[in-house]
Amino acid sequence: MSSYTGFTLHRILRRLRRDIKLWRSWTINYLNRHVFGSWHKLGRSKWLVASWGFLVAVSLWGLLAQIGALNSIANQDLPQRGGIYREALLGQVKSVNPLFADNAATEDVNSLVFSGLTKINGDREIVADLAEKWDVSADKKSYVFHLRKDLKWQDGIKLTAKDVAFTVGLVQNPDTRSPLAANWNGVKYEVVDDATIKFILPSSYGNFLFNTSLGILPKHKLETVKASSLRSNEFNQKPVGSGPYKLDFLEVDSTVIDLSANQDYYIHEPYIPKIRIDLYQSNQEIISALISKKVDAASAISPLDVATVEKIQNITNHRINLPAYVGAFFNFKSPVLSDLKVRQALAYAADRKSIVENELGGGATIAYYPIPAGFVGFNPKAERYETDQKKAKELIAASGVSKANLRIVTLNNPIYEKVASNLANSWRALGLNVEVIAADSVQLQQNYIRSRNYDVLLYGQNVGLDSDVYSFWHSSQAVDPGLNVSVFKNSEVDQLLEAGRLAKDQSYKASRYSAFVEKWANDAPAVILYSPYYNYAQSDFVKGFDAKKVAEPSNRFYNIYDWYFAKQ
Repeated sequence: MSSYTGFTLHRILRRLRRDIKLWRSWTINYLNRHVFGSWHKLGRSKWLVASWGFLVAVSLWGLLAQIGALNSIANQDLPQRGGIYREALLGQVKSVNPLFADNAATEDVNSLVFSGLTKINGDREIVADLAEKWDVSADKKSYVFHLRKDLKWQDGIKLTAKDVAFTVGLVQNPDTRSPLAANWNGVKYEVVDDATIKFILPSSYGNFLFNTSLGILPKHKLETVKASSLRSNEFNQKPVGSGPYKLDFLEVDSTVIDLSANQDYYIHEPYIPKIRIDLYQSNQEIISALISKKVDAASAISPLDVATVEKIQNITNHRINLPAYVGAFFNFKSPVLSDLKVRQALAYAADRKSIVENELGGGATIAYYPIPAGFVGFNPKAERYETDQKKAKELIAASGVSKANLRIVTLNNPIYEKVASNLANSWRALGLNVEVIAADSVQLQQNYIRSRNYDVLLYGQNVGLDSDVYSFWHSSQAVDPGLNVSVFKNSEVDQLLEAGRLAKDQSYKASRYSAFVEKWANDAPAVILYSPYYNYAQSDFVKGFDAKKVAEPSNRFYNIYDWYFAKQ
């Protein structure tokens, strides 16, 4: 490399180093002056800036959340009025009157047309209905109910406490012959004013509130009707209630019942303007109606049909807990069954396991006692009469009635008939001549139950909310319209039932009912067989149904005014 070239290169490098040093110095001065200097100046106000930044972030988050919520609401099915709700019921409805409901289908229609002071919700709780609140005295012998304001009958007339008093008076009148009379025995009432009524009980009665779910009748429509002719009065075909739905007219032999929304219903006009009840005489017809979408729902699905229902598209089967049992009730008026040995033999011969597994497809639980498990006074230590055919034959031989005739009467539905056949076969194995008679609900009531015209009645009973089974087993209820269908009379049992009904202390109440179960079992007035589930099938497009457990099947309608059809 020449000396000139080396000199030139050296000069360029020196100039480059000088420029780099100059740029470095300038950059450091700029950062110190405009960046780090500004940040130090910001130090005194940085918390204020941070707070504003946080508020801006929160506001943006809230705005985005609100937009998301509005979009979600827009996509939801909101209650809207419209449609016809169709439900299939098994049986007949000959009249509509809450004082005389004689089958489940009639009770269902009653619950749509009439309202009580209280009602039972979908969690088996007593809640307000016509009464907005009530006061109970310390000794639980006085109840004061305060009615809601602006209550109206479906014909527009004002509903008052006088209507409540009138209804209770009808129930208590022996000429009315209402099976509900025992629930109001000895209860006095006083109309305080149009919106207030007071009930005075002869003694404290824990289950009294349950009785106040009784449907109230209009005084202005029935005050001129004799109590003895109320069952046959035209009001039962043209009822006027205060419930969510109106029934203009009931054809006695009709298979269809049309109801329309009560626009004056005190909560709000129901979202579904029309309800059509289709009455069927067989479970097979009901299942076919569900499959073909002729109906939106069906009540009391047979346990044998549950598997089929669960396969139907857009239909859900709701299995609801029900405090009920089915039993074979022995008529103490029957010469054959007046013998304790015979009753015990029949109890030992009954095969509950076979009935539940073979006749019910496992759709029930085995039961033994008139007070269900989980209720106050349930006593599993009482005699159970578990299946023992050998012991049953020994008792029959000791009684000397091995060739006696026995009539089992029951409802003509497939389940009851299958259970009756199972029982008949077990009892025929003892040498008895057993006949099974199946009747429709009207004939069963009129021709058999009211006159106690049977040896054995295969039937279901519902305990309700409480262990109080006075109506079913007290001797005062042994004749029509009482519900003691075994015509069972035992003075000690009567005393225990009375004490249990009036008990204030829970432990004392439990001891009375527990003793009742023991004495009941010793007398064997019936064979309690099983506790059924209540199966309710309903379309997935119907929204609002939320019952999980009920006291009675009709309680499923407790909030029907909020039901609606979803968008399809």
